Amino acid sequence: MFNYTAITYVGKNEINREAGNNIEALFIKMLVTCQGKFGDYNGEITDNRTNKIVRAFRACASE
Repeated sequence: MFNYTAITYVGKNEINREAGNNIEALFIKMLVTCQGKFGDYNGEITDNRTNKIVRAFRACASE
């Protein structure tokens, strides 16, 4: 079992979910998912043991 789960959304719609033990690697993967795209992208990394959000981002890019 992994320590963290990262979920990326566009608005309220989940577009990607990934689990791992490295917060920084998961955060970079979330940001790469959104790179060069437009919309209400946001995401969070949750600690699977405590169910608390340990890292989050929000990006609202416009053309």
